[in-house]
Amino acid sequence: MKKHIIFDVDGTLLDSEEAVLLSFQETLYRKTGKKTDIRDLKYALGIPSEAALRQYGFPEEEIPEIVDFWGDLTPDYRKFIKVFPGIRQLLEKLKENGARLGIVTSRNAEEYRRDFLPFGLEGYFDTVICADDTLIHKPYGEPVKEYLRRENARAEDAVFIGDTVYDMDCAADAGVDGALALWGCASPAHIRADYYLSCPEDVFSSFMLEPDPLKEHKWLKWAMELQFIAQAGITYSRDRFDRERFRRIQEIAAEIVSCNTPMDFEQIDGLFAGEMGYQTPKLDSRAAIIRDGKILLVQEMDGTWAMPGGWVDMDQTIKENTVKEAGEEAGMLVAPVRLVAVQDRNRHNKPPYAYNICKVFILCEPVEGEFEKNIETLGREWFTLEELPVLSEDKTTKEQIAMCFEAAADKDWKVLFD
Repeated sequence: MKKHIIFDVDGTLLDSEEAVLLSFQETLYRKTGKKTDIRDLKYALGIPSEAALRQYGFPEEEIPEIVDFWGDLTPDYRKFIKVFPGIRQLLEKLKENGARLGIVTSRNAEEYRRDFLPFGLEGYFDTVICADDTLIHKPYGEPVKEYLRRENARAEDAVFIGDTVYDMDCAADAGVDGALALWGCASPAHIRADYYLSCPEDVFSSFMLEPDPLKEHKWLKWAMELQFIAQAGITYSRDRFDRERFRRIQEIAAEIVSCNTPMDFEQIDGLFAGEMGYQTPKLDSRAAIIRDGKILLVQEMDGTWAMPGGWVDMDQTIKENTVKEAGEEAGMLVAPVRLVAVQDRNRHNKPPYAYNICKVFILCEPVEGEFEKNIETLGREWFTLEELPVLSEDKTTKEQIAMCFEAAADKDWKVLFD
């Protein structure tokens, strides 16, 4: 987890590329009489205006006046600037979960006030570092270091999210993790980053969730690795004595898990022994059935609630299995319409299991159907996000339900995946 999430502005929070390049293009034309192809001006993204003009070749003494001229053109191009989809929801979610939020931008304070404040995002941020807050700018790390100084924060507790190589170089020089915002990045080619984020929601799942349980519980990682080795050995070894040795390794793996969990040895050993061949993650599909602002949940035999779903059968596709499980557990015929997310179960649900599971969430439209008593569920009900019952968190969490509500509300939803 990260306590400090620091954002670049242009290309990360704001989709301003077109406005920056068009206004830069006009500035150059008005000052030099030359019409430059907009594709040749992308070096100006992510660095201060002065640096862009300096790189173009203007004499140092002319730059202050041209910066002012360029700034005066900005209102004409403001209509091209917009907040990236999902950013507002992300910032709200981060603040609700206690993150300290910051901005490190190549804009000076006046440009920040003029071009950023109108979007009404400033209230989410605790500390803002503009170009005139430091003498040294991106790609050097001084702006991020200044944020750390003001927040009295440790580098290991922070991540800097940006869309250019300048941002990633800045993060590296400051000693913090750098995360490349692919939603605003022209191309990740040749840009080294610690994280590559495909959409704003990835910020939350990458930096605000509990650490990987396999790193936190080394015994679980060891048990899973032993089971993996044993399972492959039992299947592929031709020597019966080797198979006996691999079987003993499998028993040791089960003993490790039983000593650290409420499950008894026989239960775990039976689970391990039932697995054959090369070990791969199991597939668990979940139907997110949403109608009129409510989601359909089923009541498990222990009284808790979850989205209908379960293991993907060997003769079923993910889509077919989702329909089958919704029918069996909720008595509802559904039409699968959209893939929401593919998650590593141990990173999102508790308690951690001694084997890997990929959870696949499918947004479904309800068609028809009545609940019928069955051997898996006690009933079904519709719930709003604000009025959820006690959940079976090993299968469904509030965060996963919220994710499905967001996907249902966003026709341009991009699939999340670990």
